[in-house]
Amino acid sequence: MSINSGEDLAAAASIAEVRLRLEAQQMRQKPASSYTRGTRDITEFFIATSKQLKSGELIKDEYFTLFEAVGALEIMDPKMDSGCIPEGDSFEPEFDVCGELDASQVLWIMDEIFQLEMNLHNGYPLSQNLFTSLHIFRLISYDNEYPYHFGYDQRQSTENHLVHTVLRAYCIGVLKCCQLALQLIQDHTFYEEEDFVTYLFGRELLPKMDCKESRQLLCTAVEWLENAELDSQIKDALRIRLALRHIMIEAFEGEDEWWPSLKLEIERIRKDHSLASAVQEAFSEKVQRQLATSTPPRPMPQVQWEESVKKWLQLCDDVVAARSLTSLRTAQSPHCLQRATWAFAYRDPLPNTFARAKMQEILTSDENVAGEVSHFDLMLTDIRDMVLCGDPVADPAAFSIEVPTDVRHQTSRIIESFMSGMFTEYLNIYRMVCQNRCRMRRTFTQAIPLLDEFETAARAADEDLNNIVAPRRFLDEAGKACTHSPLAAWVRYHKLQILEWTIQLGFETDLYLPREICNMYILLEANAEARGSHLQALEQVVEARSRGLISLTSGPDSNPSAANSDILYIESCQAWIGSLRRRTMATRLLSLSLASLYAMLEHYEIIDTKAKPYEDAQLRYEARMKPFLGMVNDGAPGLDYFTQMKTQMISGLVSTGQKPSLPSTMDAITKMIKETKDQLTALKQTSPAEGKYLGTEEQWKREMKSLETVCVAITVTVSQLSRIWRNRGKSALKDLIEVNFPAPGKRYHEWWVIPPIKERAQ
Repeated sequence: MSINSGEDLAAAASIAEVRLRLEAQQMRQKPASSYTRGTRDITEFFIATSKQLKSGELIKDEYFTLFEAVGALEIMDPKMDSGCIPEGDSFEPEFDVCGELDASQVLWIMDEIFQLEMNLHNGYPLSQNLFTSLHIFRLISYDNEYPYHFGYDQRQSTENHLVHTVLRAYCIGVLKCCQLALQLIQDHTFYEEEDFVTYLFGRELLPKMDCKESRQLLCTAVEWLENAELDSQIKDALRIRLALRHIMIEAFEGEDEWWPSLKLEIERIRKDHSLASAVQEAFSEKVQRQLATSTPPRPMPQVQWEESVKKWLQLCDDVVAARSLTSLRTAQSPHCLQRATWAFAYRDPLPNTFARAKMQEILTSDENVAGEVSHFDLMLTDIRDMVLCGDPVADPAAFSIEVPTDVRHQTSRIIESFMSGMFTEYLNIYRMVCQNRCRMRRTFTQAIPLLDEFETAARAADEDLNNIVAPRRFLDEAGKACTHSPLAAWVRYHKLQILEWTIQLGFETDLYLPREICNMYILLEANAEARGSHLQALEQVVEARSRGLISLTSGPDSNPSAANSDILYIESCQAWIGSLRRRTMATRLLSLSLASLYAMLEHYEIIDTKAKPYEDAQLRYEARMKPFLGMVNDGAPGLDYFTQMKTQMISGLVSTGQKPSLPSTMDAITKMIKETKDQLTALKQTSPAEGKYLGTEEQWKREMKSLETVCVAITVTVSQLSRIWRNRGKSALKDLIEVNFPAPGKRYHEWWVIPPIKERAQ
């Protein structure tokens, strides 16, 4: 069968060959056409025909889409057409990349490339920074193959070697650093064009040359410099830059111990930049005409040398901080690690995309944190600390038991199955913090309904646990016995925490209108109240467990050393949950204070809350509350709840039939601020181990100080409002007071918007 098939194919190929030869022969024998080419002006004909069309009528080919139409309009528009060549200009730059340059010029080009590389990390596309270097653009040209030379030049002059040995090695090192940075960023969560632009415009970053070979080229360039007859200062400056690039490749490859050395080298090149001589023609925006892109031409952003050096130093500091914040003592505690992640995200200035990707790599690579604590151990420790402290059900040793009839094996399999389903979302709690603020909030809003679903699944897992072991019971606030559902309680804690962060990040990103601020602080207060009650229930569970262990230690068969160890662990968890409850109480009191203040401003029409003609209160409520409306287990409060809360807050403002009165509300706010300060005082006395802020002690102190400042600012605002009310009038405050809303970056704390009160000039 196969033989016949082969013969048939051969026969068909032979017939096709004969037919093609005959057709070619006929074409050659065909007489030449009498048609002659010519030109004809069709302008008048085109205009006359166009006038016959009705207004709005379009005649076009069915394949001529809107994209082509807009593209046709952009042709030869210098602002939109990257291929547009102005009159008297050339298509390509006229600079010769193989031409000789003296040492000071090479030094300037290297420093200019160093600046442009930071522009890439600032979020600009390669077409606006590194690719504008004509030397780099030559290396990535389509016709340039391994080993990637500028061009072949046999001259042995010093100036020639400076270009083809020193500058070439440096440019190749830059491209390798760029490649490594792109790889790291693309391996983790980021947002294209919002955080970083990874588009290569159809080019490749020297794929056939590895980092080891690029480092060898740098070493060869240094060896040549040692024997070159150059001024000692220039020679040292060039050598430092080559060494810097060598260290950068090592650091970008993942060798974190090189980052402190990199910072020292950057400080060194900062000092001798003045030795460089500018060669502006070595960089050109004309390269954008040769790049595969549909975007319009973009100008090169101008960055000063000192500014770019500061940003490089900041990048080094951020990477070093990412490593130090995730040290072993921090990574062993999930909540210490969580605080460390937030501390990193809130460094000032904010870490750039590369540094945030580096933090994600440390947190998630190889299923370990910093290569030392496995993600499984991290999550299990989180569950134990929060809801199962000292409970044998969550004992790590139980997860290594393989006997099916053993109760510990059965319970560990249930918990492990739950953890497997929750695992990705749990890691996102750390990973999401490494995004920009807007994306952080958006991903939190997406996590809330998912965690709500996991809470339902956790209840089913808790029922399975309670069928195997005796249910854990505790007394609620009313003294009623309740069954502890540990996994559901753990999920609910994280859900309420993320809901709180979502609301607070809305304030930080200036998402809410002035008329919405009161409602959002009411929502934050309601969430903090629910979270505080939840933490109080967890405290009672821990207390019950502690009492049970203490009673066991008094038995004749008890193991005092093991029991004492468990008791100490439970006490530490109890102290930590207590600190969480105090922090939640402070959040609730601050929210209620500001909600009362804003309700008062709305009542006196100092903040305009009049409905617009096109506005519907219910639709506005649904739009703002959309992330929370899908929750089943903790439903979002309805629109009526906010109205009732505002009514309660201002109920004491109007006395019976007389003029409005503020003192009762002022006194209530002042009292709440005093209680907040008491909670903060207790928090300040919490040790790093008790509050689980090991490794972030300085950030904790700054946080407490800023919250105390918020308390003082609220007190001052209330005092000013009260003074104006007493001195100027007790009814028409609208005409007496001017309120401003501080923008992000100008607040005492980004999450607490305290409106400064100013008295209007009369």
